Amino acid sequence: MSIVARRALLLAPALCALCFQADASAGLVATYQFQNSLAADQAGAPALTPINSGAFVSDTVLGRTRTVYQRYSETNAPASQSALRLDTAPLSLTSNNYAVEIVFTFTDNISGNGWRRVVNSSDPSSMTEPGLHVDATNRLNIWQGIGHAGGFSLSLSAYHHVVLSVSPLGEKAYLNGALAVNYAASTPDAIATHYLSFFQDNGFEYANGRVALIRVFDAALSASEVSDLYNGGDPFPASSVPEPSTILTAMLSCVFGIGAALRRRSGSSRVA
Repeated sequence: MSIVARRALLLAPALCALCFQADASAGLVATYQFQNSLAADQAGAPALTPINSGAFVSDTVLGRTRTVYQRYSETNAPASQSALRLDTAPLSLTSNNYAVEIVFTFTDNISGNGWRRVVNSSDPSSMTEPGLHVDATNRLNIWQGIGHAGGFSLSLSAYHHVVLSVSPLGEKAYLNGALAVNYAASTPDAIATHYLSFFQDNGFEYANGRVALIRVFDAALSASEVSDLYNGGDPFPASSVPEPSTILTAMLSCVFGIGAALRRRSGSSRVA
């Protein structure tokens, strides 16, 4: 075997790893599809914790019939709100550099002032207001002392694809693949006590609804990455993240494929 061929085989694992990473979902650390379970698709990622009542029901989501998680409370009082909570400690997220993708709908509005909380990264027991909301005009609103609203109005009982992307320079909210809010700040919605809460408010800014998908990323997402996730209105993963054994099999296949190609090339050279 020539020196070039030997070097190619030695480099093959690294080259295959790079090729495989290019196809993987960059930074994806937890996926929740609510198929009769609050568990994550990824091994080692924690399950979501339900707060008060909730049930799995069938619904039509962006043209697909799926099982979703329905939240329902008869009042908007903090003690009775139906919500979800994620302990991010096992995910090793950087507190001010992460992203959350959600496909959800509000089915009613029992909030006293029209506002409804979507994502809360502060201490669940605190009375701080920062977070991602839907405001009284039905638009996405990043609240940081004052409101920062944008995008078109969200309709009741219609599912929407929303991404909250947080970086040390600020945060952005995307609606159905398009940028809705761009808030530049030195103090974005950092994860205060390693908890993320969904649809839970410390006051009365709450509405019932259903959620079909939550994905968590370990870094802020670019506009093109968000557009890829929205996927023209079909954001649901085709399959779960491959298990380590599947990844190893793919890499070995790549190595053997390179080896076979080199052997064929070597044989052709000898014949010539």
